[in-house]
Amino acid sequence: MDVSARKRSFQPSRSWIVLTTGLLVLCAAACDPPGKPGPAEIAPENIVDFQTLYGQNCAACHGADGKNGPGRIINDPLYLAVLPRDTLRQIIQYGRPGTSMPAWDQREGGPLSPKQINALVNGIENNWAKPVHFATAFPSYTGQGTTGDSGRGQKLFLRDCFACHGPGARVGTVTGADYVSLVTDQMLRTSIIVGRPDLGMPDYRFLNLGHVLSDQDIADLVAFLSSKRPAGITAMYESAQNRINESQSGQQGGSTGQHVNESGSGQGGVLTKGNEGSGTGPGSPRQQKNEGNKSTGSSSLGGPK
Repeated sequence: MDVSARKRSFQPSRSWIVLTTGLLVLCAAACDPPGKPGPAEIAPENIVDFQTLYGQNCAACHGADGKNGPGRIINDPLYLAVLPRDTLRQIIQYGRPGTSMPAWDQREGGPLSPKQINALVNGIENNWAKPVHFATAFPSYTGQGTTGDSGRGQKLFLRDCFACHGPGARVGTVTGADYVSLVTDQMLRTSIIVGRPDLGMPDYRFLNLGHVLSDQDIADLVAFLSSKRPAGITAMYESAQNRINESQSGQQGGSTGQHVNESGSGQGGVLTKGNEGSGTGPGSPRQQKNEGNKSTGSSSLGGPK
């Protein structure tokens, strides 16, 4: 076959040309031309979406939905009702020195800006805070002004806690120096008040053989447990808390007003939670509406599991 015959035999058909051209157009459309900017990305410090912030920074310790994690349960109406809003922000800002809870504020070496911390506080309250019914006086978060009796606390522990937390018990001991060196007095108090409803531990309303622990009972139990902690560790916690108090005072230009539920004087009724303000009037983070003692009042958490 001569050259001209071979050229004629490889002449492309019209349909082949159309198909090839179409494929080239599609390939060109799928590729951005050189120099074209990509889609705008949000800088990490500008992310204020609660689900994103919580998932990236909190879920590993506190659980994907604020519970069932190794750290403190957050998705719990009782915890959020007792915990002052300013304290929630402080915990996120400064962490819990000496424990596995780090500081998240950029000014403390953390990754989050003040507006991102605000987004976390607001998101936690908007998603997980609900009114909680109290049949009796509710305990204060800090227990300030109540002095614990270690000896009485030991008796309460043997009666109310030993079955789960004694040596060799099914949950595990909490009286060893190794354990109490890893937790502050406030963490012990919070654990007694709130329990771990996601893990089956009842809260203070049921821990006293199915009855309510008083504020004095809680202080006595904390005094007993903290007596097992080496003095040097306790001094370290106190020093770290003093530093936080000084830093917070410097940033805010003074302390904010006390919340109604920090007084420990609330009587039976409903403890509710707002999202703005820091006082105790209408619209404050925690406003108590006294409805009298309700013998039938109950929490959404239910009884002990």
